[in-house]
Amino acid sequence: MFSVNRIFTINRPISRTDLLTQMAKSLHEDGFVKESFLQGVLDREAEYPTGIDMETHSIAIPHTEFEHVNKTGFAVAINHAGVEFHRSDEPDSVVKPTVVVLMAIDPSCEKVAVIQSLFAPLSDIEQGNKIARKSPPENAKLFTEAISTR
Repeated sequence: MFSVNRIFTINRPISRTDLLTQMAKSLHEDGFVKESFLQGVLDREAEYPTGIDMETHSIAIPHTEFEHVNKTGFAVAINHAGVEFHRSDEPDSVVKPTVVVLMAIDPSCEKVAVIQSLFAPLSDIEQGNKIARKSPPENAKLFTEAISTR
């Protein structure tokens, strides 16, 4: 579900759309999502933003509907460039998430279980900072071990 090829370190300023495009493209190239996935993510992000303020730091967990997904997979971006996401609870406000996890969840998985399991490595600022310093192989292993699909 997680691969070194789908873990990105963003060090230069880019737009949220460019970041999501890069991440979605990696999922598409690996066969996890359909051609329509990116537009589905962008449309959903416009209506239901996914930036989450954790008080000490922020994260973003963009996703879209099952119809755009072939099989469950993830892309992760370590956001050193300050790419902004609108907040899920206050859409007029923005956050600069440390970690962005783009989810492609198929119908066989329980989306709530996946999101809850993502919070374990992402909810704590120390853990978030460790993730930001880890190598792609280390992060692929960490997320693979953390995620529950049921």
